Amino acid sequence: MGATEHGRRLVLASAVAANFGQFGSRVAISPFVLTIAATFGQTKSEIGLVLTLLWGTYAVLQFPSGVLADRFGERRIVFLSLGLTTAGGLAVAAAPTFPAFAAATLLLGVGTGLYFAAGTALLDRRFAGSGLAFSLHSSGGPLAGLAVPVVASVVAATYGWRAGVGVGAAAAALALGIARVALGPTPPNSPDARLRDRLNLATVRELLGRPAVAFTTLVGVVGMYVFQSFVSFFPAFLQEYHALSRGRASLATGAAFLLIAGVMPVVGHAADRIDVDLGIAVPMLVTATGFGTLLLPGGGPLLIAGVGLIGVGLTWGGAIQSRFMREFADHERGTGFGLVRTLTVLLGSIGNVLTGVLADVAGWVAAMGVVVALLVGGATLLLANRQLRLGL
Repeated sequence: MGATEHGRRLVLASAVAANFGQFGSRVAISPFVLTIAATFGQTKSEIGLVLTLLWGTYAVLQFPSGVLADRFGERRIVFLSLGLTTAGGLAVAAAPTFPAFAAATLLLGVGTGLYFAAGTALLDRRFAGSGLAFSLHSSGGPLAGLAVPVVASVVAATYGWRAGVGVGAAAAALALGIARVALGPTPPNSPDARLRDRLNLATVRELLGRPAVAFTTLVGVVGMYVFQSFVSFFPAFLQEYHALSRGRASLATGAAFLLIAGVMPVVGHAADRIDVDLGIAVPMLVTATGFGTLLLPGGGPLLIAGVGLIGVGLTWGGAIQSRFMREFADHERGTGFGLVRTLTVLLGSIGNVLTGVLADVAGWVAAMGVVVALLVGGATLLLANRQLRLGL
C-alpha cells in the first residue's frame, strides 16, 4: 500500500471515529428518556421538546461548520467540535435541574453540530464524492448507536443514568484524541472568503435555487425526520408498545444499529455503481416495511423481523450525501453541504417533538404511522424522478 493510500485510509478511519464520538454523545441519552422524564418530573412531550432543541442546535450549526471549514480548514473545526461535544456530554450528565439539562443539551448541540459538514468536506478532498467513503463515514454513527447505548445501560445499572450518559462524553473525548494523532493539516479551500459573504440570504437563495439541490433537500428532510424519530424514541417505543425491558429494548436498538453500520457501505457502493436514487428509495421502502411490521399485534418473529428490516433499511445516508456533493463545485462544497445539512437536520428535528406529542396524545400507532407515510412518500418522489427522467 502506497503512502498516499495509507494516508487516505487513516483519514477515513479517524473520521469514522470522530463521527462515532459525536453521534455517541447524543444517543447515550436515548436509553434513559423515560428515566430522565421521571427524574425531573416531565412528560415525554417535554423531553421530546428538549431533544428537538438538541437536534435543532445541531442542525443550525451545520451551515456555519461548512463555512468555517472552507475558511479555516476542516481539521481545526473537527477538533473544536469534539472538544465542545465532550464538554456538553459531561454537562448533560451533571445537570441538577431540568432547565440545566436543557441548557446542557444546547452546548452538546453546538459541539456535535460543528462536526459533520467539516468531516464530510475533509473526506471529499480525498475521495471525490464517493458514496462508499461517505457511507463508511456515516457508519460511525450506527456503530455508536450499537455500542454506546448498550455500554451506557450496563454502566447505568450500577451507577445511575447520569453515569450512563457520561459514556457518550467519554466516546467523544476518545475520538478527539484519535483525531489529534491521525489528522494532518488541512489548508482551507477559501482562505480569503469573508464569512459574512457566505452566511447570507443571497448564498442561500443561489444554492437552494438549483432544482436538484432543492429536491434532494426535500428527500433529506424526510430521511432525517425518520432517523431522528428512530434515534430518540425507538427504545421507548419498544418498552411501551412491545413491553420490553429497558435492557432488551437497548439490545434490539443496538442490533438495528449493527445492521445499519454493516449494510450502509453496501448501499453506498451500490448507489455509486448502479443508481443513486435507487440507493435511497429502496432502503426507505424497506424501513417503512419494518416499522409497519412492528405495529402489527404480537411479538416474537414479527418483532425480530421488524427490527431487522429497520436496520437494513436505515442506510440511505451515504447515497444522499453523494447526491448532494455532485451538485457543488470544489470551492463551495463545505458551504453548500453545510447549508443543506442545516435545513435537513433542522426541519427533520420536528420528528423528535412530533413523535413524542403523537405518542402522548394519540399513541404509538399514530406516531409511527406518520413515519411510514413519510418514507413511502419520499421513495415515491425518487422513483418518479427516475422513471419520468425529470432531471432533479
